Amino acid sequence: MGKTNKKLSLHKVLKNSYASKDKQKTALDSYGYTYDPELSNDNQQVYYNKSKNKLLYSIAGTHNLSDVGTDAYLAVGHLKDTNRYKNSEETLKKAKKKYGVDKATIAGHSLGGSIGQYVGSANDTVLTLDKGATIGQKGRSNEKAYRTSGDAVSLMNANSKNMTTLKNPKKTTLLGTLFNSGVVGLVKNAFQSHDVDNIQDSGININDNDKPSIPITTRDVFPRAYDKDPNDNLLNN
Repeated sequence: MGKTNKKLSLHKVLKNSYASKDKQKTALDSYGYTYDPELSNDNQQVYYNKSKNKLLYSIAGTHNLSDVGTDAYLAVGHLKDTNRYKNSEETLKKAKKKYGVDKATIAGHSLGGSIGQYVGSANDTVLTLDKGATIGQKGRSNEKAYRTSGDAVSLMNANSKNMTTLKNPKKTTLLGTLFNSGVVGLVKNAFQSHDVDNIQDSGININDNDKPSIPITTRDVFPRAYDKDPNDNLLNN
């Protein structure tokens, strides 16, 4: 691969982690990253930028039935006991050995973010979005954690160190959603808040220190009915 200064967004990497293998093979070619078919699978993908000697490791979130069991282990604080976690950790070690590097950029969404938070070493840079967590779970100093306002999966991480809550581009208030759509609307809102596409225009990139362009909110609109929305008169009382 030739050299390129094209910025690779976190959204692109996370979205790609859920794509088909055929699409993953060439998805990051234009950014200088080559897909490793020997170490990659549906759960995690290994990319290497030869010109910059950089390793990129992406981890998908829940995407099949077996992951539901992994989610259950995560909920009770036993994520590291799962095959999903162990396989991810072992693959990262193999990738570092294969390419002769001692650090990597690790990116993960939801369950993938939870795994990514722990599999890496202190030398790695970890970027997570909407990662699941249990009560009392701590972040790591080398992690840049993001969550979308209103996301229920990452709610227990909302006040964690290194966590940045981003404004939800599909923002709807709890009271407004109940009034207009009822319980079905609440469920839909929860799923929408967990969507990777929420950060498509965030300006968050891999391997740089760009500030997110989506405004940051300090309050979460999903669980708090008293948040005021100037576009929703129901809350202005």
